[in-house]
Amino acid sequence: MKIISWALASMALAPLTVFAHVGYVVPEHAIRQKSGVDLDFLFSALRDPLNVGLIIGTIFAIAAIYFALKRSSLFMDRIAFLQNRIGSYLELTPWMMRLSLGIALIGAGTSHALISPALADAPLFSFAQILLGFLLLAGFLLTPAVLLTILLFLVAIIQNFYLIGNLDFFALAISLLILANPKPGLDDFLGIPQNQWLQSLKNWVPPILRIGIGGAMMFLALYEKFLNPHLSRLVVEDYSLISVIPVSSAMWVLSAGLIEFLVGFLLAIGFHTRLVAAIAFLVLTLSFFYFHEAVYSHITLFGILSILFVTGGGKASIDAIYGKSNRLAEN
Repeated sequence: MKIISWALASMALAPLTVFAHVGYVVPEHAIRQKSGVDLDFLFSALRDPLNVGLIIGTIFAIAAIYFALKRSSLFMDRIAFLQNRIGSYLELTPWMMRLSLGIALIGAGTSHALISPALADAPLFSFAQILLGFLLLAGFLLTPAVLLTILLFLVAIIQNFYLIGNLDFFALAISLLILANPKPGLDDFLGIPQNQWLQSLKNWVPPILRIGIGGAMMFLALYEKFLNPHLSRLVVEDYSLISVIPVSSAMWVLSAGLIEFLVGFLLAIGFHTRLVAAIAFLVLTLSFFYFHEAVYSHITLFGILSILFVTGGGKASIDAIYGKSNRLAEN
């Protein structure tokens, strides 16, 4: 029973370190001192049979809950109702993209950062980001504003490869450029035409968003947890996470990395996209309040997860393939 209890607790609490960009909550001098691969530390968690039992217990507990819900007619009926109802929100997704990007740009600009807190000393870009943010929110000169936003991200990632962990921002900007929908906005009110040259790619927006957020999460899992485990160890120790679940810091780092990578991978391939997006949204919310991070640094994550909850996996996803096979079987 103890193993099962710890497994259930870990499902709820272990992911707290998952969605926090470690580079945002660890001081710069500590990043320089603690960076580096240490696989011996990382996998030392597996030398403890209790930790191995915790991992196995968690897997079985999740599988049991999953299959129990799949067999619940009440739960599946509510899921079917939700899927039918949520289609009416599709027309709001461009507005959700504009909100996410606009708030992220204004937040970065007012914080004198370039896109990400990882580039915190960039006052020269402050005005440009604030202006672009308000243009996106107002839906005014939308296409040039999005193009300049994409250019800003490219400038930022050239300066610091850590911004691969912000691919969600880039994916949102590309998706908004493809959709080119200013409603509601000044471009629509004033009759300013939008580019139509990428409209044929609109069905690829969900895959772009999935790969953007999934790729960002897998990169952070590999870079922060597996390749630089002592950075994540600092977060575990500084925020007293061991007192929440009494396992070693190595176990915290390993489990957080595995969970983050798995969630990112499931989103990237589009497997139960809406369910995974909803769980990730919940965990991200817990992480946000626990670590007291800046709103703008994660607003695009919230935005993409909300949009994927509406769109589902879309084209080239496991969900789409599974849906097609089900329809063929029914026929």
